[in-house]
Amino acid sequence: MTATNKIRIATADRSGALDLVCSEVESAVGMPVQPVFQEIEGDCLILELRLDDDAVQAPLPTRLALAVDTAARDVQVLSAWNEPEVSDPTPKGCHNVLGVLFDTLPPVAHRALLDSLPTAQWDRSDASWQLAVPSMFATRPLVGLSHRRGYSHRFTFTEAVAIRSGLAS
Repeated sequence: MTATNKIRIATADRSGALDLVCSEVESAVGMPVQPVFQEIEGDCLILELRLDDDAVQAPLPTRLALAVDTAARDVQVLSAWNEPEVSDPTPKGCHNVLGVLFDTLPPVAHRALLDSLPTAQWDRSDASWQLAVPSMFATRPLVGLSHRRGYSHRFTFTEAVAIRSGLAS
């Protein structure tokens, strides 16, 4: 089983933030990055990025974090780690599935579709996290939505992958 480097960063949630952050991190570490998960909390965007370091000697996560922290002025490094690849996640069902052409999408679902990225968002009105996972079914986009009460019980990338696998099956 192979492993990959990941880094979790925070930045201001503004127009084009996803592209800007990826570009800054790529410049800082000298290798391509791929966003795999995002959280929105107020005006803050938290991104989990996968570093595509398969072709080179993988640097230590602490060195990656230091490089990004030093060179990327618009981001704050929250953590960096090396994670084993998940080959076949166990699919997880999602009770709330919205079809883009038929249902009204809440903002978190709309954002997940636009960015083509699993997106978690803190909802202050009912003190819960919402997770929107975009997927495709017979060429039609759909979004699975999950809710979780309480601030400390955030969603993870692994949970988003499991939901996406359940939506695709």
